[in-house]
Amino acid sequence: MAEFVEIRMTIGSHERAAELAHGILLAGLATSIDIAEAPGQAVLRDELAWQLTLITTDEQVPTLERHVRAAGADAPVDCRPVIHDFDGHPDWLTDDQQ
Repeated sequence: MAEFVEIRMTIGSHERAAELAHGILLAGLATSIDIAEAPGQAVLRDELAWQLTLITTDEQVPTLERHVRAAGADAPVDCRPVIHDFDGHPDWLTDDQQ
């Protein structure tokens, strides 16, 4: 079974972040992508930076990184495993049902 990872990277403009996200989805390299303002991480003075957060499989990470570099993004790619018990119930569901 594939392990899932969360990838985060900061991009200098919203348009560039949207283009990169679109290309990643079209290439089938992620299951979901979120684009959010990244306060305090401006690439240039007085210019907002945007953070892409996406979920993919660990097998896709090298291909995803090559895709990002080929698209001209030079931001660091932060990769963390997704740790979640898919078979368990959320705490809020089980706390009061004993």
